[in-house]
Parts: sequence; structure tokens; C-alpha cells
Amino acid sequence: MFNTKIILSTIMVVVGLNALANSPAATQSKTTAIANNTEKTITFKSTDGKTEFTAVGKPAMIKIGGEGEGPEGTAKVDKDLVQLDVKVNLEKLSTKIDLRDEHMKNKYLEVAKYPVANLVIKDLKLKESLDGLALDKDLEVPFKGDLTLHGKTQPVTGTAVIKKQGTQIIGSADFTIKIMEHLDTLPTWAGIKVADEVKVKVSFKGAM
Repeated sequence: MFNTKIILSTIMVVVGLNALANSPAATQSKTTAIANNTEKTITFKSTDGKTEFTAVGKPAMIKIGGEGEGPEGTAKVDKDLVQLDVKVNLEKLSTKIDLRDEHMKNKYLEVAKYPVANLVIKDLKLKESLDGLALDKDLEVPFKGDLTLHGKTQPVTGTAVIKKQGTQIIGSADFTIKIMEHLDTLPTWAGIKVADEVKVKVSFKGAM
């Protein structure tokens, strides 16, 4: 047989908790928590940017340039703190010479196995909050992150310049990749070996 007093006590507790959760104080607390959530997400699409790279031949000093799509991914921004995770499709890179592209992608980058390069930046502190950044004002952003290329992750440093245009963030980032930190050998083309350092410039545009 059920204990009527216990059932009634349980019902009163549930009703009391429900009333407390919906009280003006609790509602105000929820509203304040939502208002204090200042995190924004910036979404980057590969078609809205571009990746450019320049390698130098060794010892002939011949420059080899190429380009591809921009980065794809997101940045989480909370006032002046940024968390970034973007990828670049290596299959879309081109040096404008088909045979050289085939060597670069299949022999060295092995894009069938490692199709993307991934850049992750954690806890990047901006000089000022994006919310307070004036429209069309350039903001220089030195950064440190982790670059995964050809299955190997290495630290990378560089400098980005960004600005706000309406609800969009546009800009570019420059950094240098050391090939031998990611590949097993330096690429060679037409008897010319590429130097270890490759300069990279990434242009991007993201919507908040």
C-alpha cells in the first residue's frame, strides 16, 4: 500500500522546486547568464579566400609560386580571446604547371593520404576586442599555433592583419613553413632542389 504522506510530500517538493526555478530571481539569473555570453563564431569558407606560397630553388634561386583555395573552418572569439581551427585543401594547390603539380601533390604532399593542412591556434589574445574595433581599422595580430601537414604537427608563428567590415572579418596571415619538419625529403623539380623554407600567405574573409 502506498504511503499517502510520502506521496504528498514528494508532490509538494516538486511543485516548490518548479516555482523556485521560475521565480523572478531565477529568471533574472538566466537572463544575466545569456547577456554575459559574449562569444561569437566567425565562419570561414574556402571560396572566400586564397592561399599563396613561394618556394626558392637551391642553389639556382629560382622562385616557384603557387596558390589554392582559402581556409575553411571557424574562429571562436570572446572579446579579445580567439580560438581558431581552419583547414586548407591541398588538392586545390596549383603552380600552373601540371606535371609539377602532380609531383608536388602525389610524390611529396601525398594528398590522397593527407588531403588537408590544419592550423589550430589556442588562446590568442588580441590587442583590443573585436567588438570595440573601429570599422576598416587594421589590427596586427602576431600568432603562434600548431600546423599539421603531411601527418606531422609542428609549431608555427606568423603575423595576421585583420579588419572589421560590417559583420565580416577580412584579412591575411603570413608565416613560414620548414619543409623538413613535415616531409621526409626536400622536393626536387627539373634537377633543382627546393630550399627548406616556404613562405605562405593566406587571405580570408569570415562572417560573424
